[in-house]
Amino acid sequence: MVRSTALLFQTHFFDRGAARTFEKLQRQCPPHVSAVVLIHVAPGTPKPLLLADVPHHFVTTPEIRNPAYSGKSAGGPEWRIWDGGHTDLPHLHFYSRRNTFERYWSIEYDVRFSGSWRTFFDAFEDNDADLLTTSVRTAAAHPDWPVWPMLTPPPGTEVMLTDAERICSFMPVWRASRQAMEVMDRCYREGWTGHSELTWPTLLHRAGLKIEDLGGHGPFVAPANRGRFYSNTVTNWDLSPGSFVYKPARHGTWWRRDRLWHPVKPLRTTIDEDLGRVRQKLLVWQRRIAERFAAGTDSTQTSRG
Repeated sequence: MVRSTALLFQTHFFDRGAARTFEKLQRQCPPHVSAVVLIHVAPGTPKPLLLADVPHHFVTTPEIRNPAYSGKSAGGPEWRIWDGGHTDLPHLHFYSRRNTFERYWSIEYDVRFSGSWRTFFDAFEDNDADLLTTSVRTAAAHPDWPVWPMLTPPPGTEVMLTDAERICSFMPVWRASRQAMEVMDRCYREGWTGHSELTWPTLLHRAGLKIEDLGGHGPFVAPANRGRFYSNTVTNWDLSPGSFVYKPARHGTWWRRDRLWHPVKPLRTTIDEDLGRVRQKLLVWQRRIAERFAAGTDSTQTSRG
């Protein structure tokens, strides 16, 4: 059964390299899949000129901080889409404008597949999972994952989740059903918050929806896909060694066919992103120092008065 599907190529820049990566994805999609560049940028960032040639959804930080998501959008100027695990908000912004698709694939700009993407997509066309992603595991199996405490229920509610009910994943690649998008939108409106790689599998499983790992070797993998599309080491914080890991970045080619690889970045991009994160942390540090100094000055003046 063919289902209308959006493919969201998630990125925060769109240069010629990103355009080539998107073009390959677009060219190798099944006919019923609509490929769109999903790009999130800081306020005041000009829209890349290359976007004029491709379908795209362009949003800035204030736009994705939905006031109805009281938990996910909470915070002052120190709110960060990456540090807080809010990279799902651009997708929900897209969904709020285009909610007629039956399925939504998301693929980050630094994901590669060493084969035809059509092979990968066709493998899951008849799969009925509401959330397909990678490295799905429970708190019972991996209690040391540092992000577990970020899952927060709506204020004023008492929700107790067992370690078997708290589920995390690694989501540079994922596919969600329309029902899954509806559930996440509702949960965030209720006040749930947390890192997206924790909220999605946990809250969807809690709602009775089907969660499945698209490869690897964990308990959420279908037998036919065991070890099929990627490898990593879920007992390590960076998931390495393996083909689909958090770190380190790769800058070369790969030897194994029909595998997912992440992160794959040009060396210059990796350096620029690392320097950008350092600059952001320095700005936060400088602002905190200034606030403490101002508070200390006020305190001194008050005591003298």
